[in-house]
Amino acid sequence: MNWPLHGANPHRFYESIGLPLPDRVLDVSVNTNPYTLPLSLWPTQADFCRWASEYPDSEATQLIGALAQAEQLSDERIFVGNGASQCIDLLARLFSGKRVGILEPTFSEYRRACLANGCTVQSLVSTEESGWAHELSELFALLEQIDVLFLCQPNNPTGTAMEKKSLYSLVQAAEERGKFVVIDEAFYHFWDGGYTTVPWISSFSHLIVVRSLTKIYHLAGARIGYVAANETIVQKLKALQPAWSVSQLAQQLALHFLPMHELVAHTRSLIARERQRVMSRLQEAGYYVSSSVVNFYLLRPLHKPVEPLLYDLLTEGIVPRHTMNFTGLNGRYLRLAVKTKAENDRLVSFLTRWLS
Repeated sequence: MNWPLHGANPHRFYESIGLPLPDRVLDVSVNTNPYTLPLSLWPTQADFCRWASEYPDSEATQLIGALAQAEQLSDERIFVGNGASQCIDLLARLFSGKRVGILEPTFSEYRRACLANGCTVQSLVSTEESGWAHELSELFALLEQIDVLFLCQPNNPTGTAMEKKSLYSLVQAAEERGKFVVIDEAFYHFWDGGYTTVPWISSFSHLIVVRSLTKIYHLAGARIGYVAANETIVQKLKALQPAWSVSQLAQQLALHFLPMHELVAHTRSLIARERQRVMSRLQEAGYYVSSSVVNFYLLRPLHKPVEPLLYDLLTEGIVPRHTMNFTGLNGRYLRLAVKTKAENDRLVSFLTRWLS
């Protein structure tokens, strides 16, 4: 079967699996901010019309300045791209032909982009039994065999995160060996009480951090992401980036939402509370749930196969994220997003009934 590569496309999923699309669909395959913003917080219609008709600043100067100030870095250490996905693609081009290590299961785009650019890929696969964690000794051994390491923190699809001390040791070891580490922090904004590796940029010249603004700020359609790295890496990425990559609409929307710190903090708090409530109820019902710190988690029935559950969810009009294209998972789990209370209740109610 031609499984969709990503979530957030229910029509494509139902078509590929041969099921009719229900009238009422709850999409828990998409892991963006589930809390809608009132129209009063959005720019005016006149703003949208003006931005849509203007050519963008090809250097994204104003947005880079705002991001640099927020991250307490110099402007020269920020690169803005058409979503985190473009940042990943350009990094793969930058490291074309290199030996790449990937900590899996994780976001499939690292592997796809690196293979498309002639890299040789070596993965280190964690398991449920290990808590989706890797031993530092394994990570250090992998560093000896590669030029670049890609990892997601917190990780997609497990939602788990490395301890700060362990990750710092890994980045330090890579620096000492002259190896690059690319850390994708796309879901950092959803991590209550979490930490970011961006401040480490000043200490480690081989550290590259990727961030997304699409997920927390409702900008998935606008496409906006950025990289924090040393000045040399940023200049090389700019040289590879196609002209007019980041639209005026995307730049201005990012500038509009960036100051809304209370929105991020409030969303993070709501997500944390709902995640804990949902995970507890599902564990009590008889499911394995990964120890996620963000707005999604892995799930599998403890005593039943997952494939019938996938089909029954779709028949019910609930769209999960399959895990067929996550190395190491091979479809044995479902990834589910943390949504609003009412939506979570609908999901939990069905999952509880399904086991009875």
